[in-house]
Amino acid sequence: MNKMIPMLALALPLLAGCVSTTAAESRQAEAYAHCSYAPGPDERARCMKTELALIEARDRKEADRAQADHEAAEHRQAVLEASGMSSNDAKQTVDSGLRTPD
Repeated sequence: MNKMIPMLALALPLLAGCVSTTAAESRQAEAYAHCSYAPGPDERARCMKTELALIEARDRKEADRAQADHEAAEHRQAVLEASGMSSNDAKQTVDSGLRTPD
């Protein structure tokens, strides 16, 4: 156990650095991974631009879906409260979170 403490002390900053990447850096890395085999620099640049647009559109779609899910949950809670259920009980109703695949 005592041998693991120095190893953990060394690994912790490395892990923190991995977690602290920004969303923009993450998008860039994902786009580059998709376009790294493009035949030339011009093709790679066009591919990166397209991939970044697709990734941003996907992120917007996910954010819109999350917002819609949140609003639907608020609506369900309001309906339950209007039907006579206590506010606390309405908040504790279970939403599985399962969604059909796109």
